[in-house]
Amino acid sequence: MTTMTTLTHSPVSDHDIHGSAARDVADAASTADLERLLGEALRFAPAYEEAMSNHLPMALHAAWELGASPQRLQALVEHEAVKLDAAPAAATVLPAAMAEPQGWLAWRGQQAAYPLLLGYFQRALAGAPADEVLRAHLPALLPGLHSFAFHGLIRCAHADESHRAGASTAELAAALATWAAWFELLPPGQAVDAAERLPLPAWGEQLRLQTAGWRCELGMISWRMQAASQTALYAGLAERLAPAPTLAQRRDELISFALDAYLHSRNFTLLHLITGLRALRVLQGLLGDDLDQRSAQALLARAAVSGWMAGRVQWQAAPTLPDPDRLAWPSLHAAALAQHDEHAIKLVHACWQEDGLRPDPRWRQAAALVLG
Repeated sequence: MTTMTTLTHSPVSDHDIHGSAARDVADAASTADLERLLGEALRFAPAYEEAMSNHLPMALHAAWELGASPQRLQALVEHEAVKLDAAPAAATVLPAAMAEPQGWLAWRGQQAAYPLLLGYFQRALAGAPADEVLRAHLPALLPGLHSFAFHGLIRCAHADESHRAGASTAELAAALATWAAWFELLPPGQAVDAAERLPLPAWGEQLRLQTAGWRCELGMISWRMQAASQTALYAGLAERLAPAPTLAQRRDELISFALDAYLHSRNFTLLHLITGLRALRVLQGLLGDDLDQRSAQALLARAAVSGWMAGRVQWQAAPTLPDPDRLAWPSLHAAALAQHDEHAIKLVHACWQEDGLRPDPRWRQAAALVLG
């Protein structure tokens, strides 16, 4: 593990949750640097090697919030560029049907339609404030919150945060188009009577025990999630979680569950559940006051079951964990920015933000583990 200086723990406050504390250093990149490098990153396609997600724009924003210098962000672009594919150009002439209310839905879920969807979202964001565009489109994207192994949701949240920090809407258009083009659904599970639904601790225990022997050898997380959703195990668990009062409360509970599971397994796929649930927090205020809270929670439970199964989680009853008293966010940030692992950068960023909202030493332990 990377050697870390022992510092007194001081979690970020709500005021600092979007990076002002971390970027209060002499060589931290400016918003203009972030905008320039996000613009460079737009020359790359959303996917490469058939089904791998392009993490560069997400990692750029996360690293920027962690206090990266302009040179560090540029190095991240250069490191990722060698493996990424060129982006197709946005369509400049759109089908007439896209001008109709909800007309864009005819292209949702079609990866080949990414240029059309990119052109559509560029036009939408040029004609209305970003919040208005997000409120109009997020409810139709939420049923696919797990799409592209959660990367549509995650990229959209990072893009929204980048725009709120002062960047243009160019990356937000690409993020929305990515989520829309890679959109897919998970099937509902078996119907469950209210009396048979379980509180989250008991449901999580059943999820861990019942799926312990299930494996899928497909290479991509998103492929394994779809394979899991076709099983009787998924069907029996997907609807068994008793609803919480609100989606926000259920998100908080699930991310704590995912954090504990990561500490007990160090499972790579669970990182996507943590960063995906962070992203949901960022965007959930834009989902609208008329959001059906129970339906949204059902979507989240299905995504959690399929993601867990796709991860092939191997539970350690008594994991060896770093001493949280020897970990501090400044040193964890520095360790994250000293490497090119985009997953580690994003996970440290997510842990830091969540710790700022609900301080818990486990967030620093998870960050240290991923950096190991």
